[in-house]
Amino acid sequence: MSTAQEWTPPELRPQDELKAMTEYVTEHGYGGESKTYVRGIVTALNWVTGETSISPITRTSLGRPVTGMDVSSEHGRAYEALYATSDPGLWKVTQEEGQDYTLAVEHTLAWATGGDVGLVVPADWPWRQ
Repeated sequence: MSTAQEWTPPELRPQDELKAMTEYVTEHGYGGESKTYVRGIVTALNWVTGETSISPITRTSLGRPVTGMDVSSEHGRAYEALYATSDPGLWKVTQEEGQDYTLAVEHTLAWATGGDVGLVVPADWPWRQ
């Protein structure tokens, strides 16, 4: 008999790790990526860590600390903003901010919840394991 795995909500990486990535990318950039991509990373991380209250894609304010579920939801909206045009408001973000921005937000939010996809930790990043 097989047992179904119980669903658990996504959890955020530790705040000090998220903030360390923000500081690293702000100071060093992110590989050879564009300034628009770097801006997307920093914007997403600033929202996740509470440095800013407005989410990077839906542009909403929660009025409380961001949770893993919030990040997961915003990640899904970033994916929609890149690949689906069913919501004109989301598509507008990509048009205004640029595809690199939206792609960076999507990658960053996946990484922020511990996903195996998303950002690749730079080789010289202090948190690299």
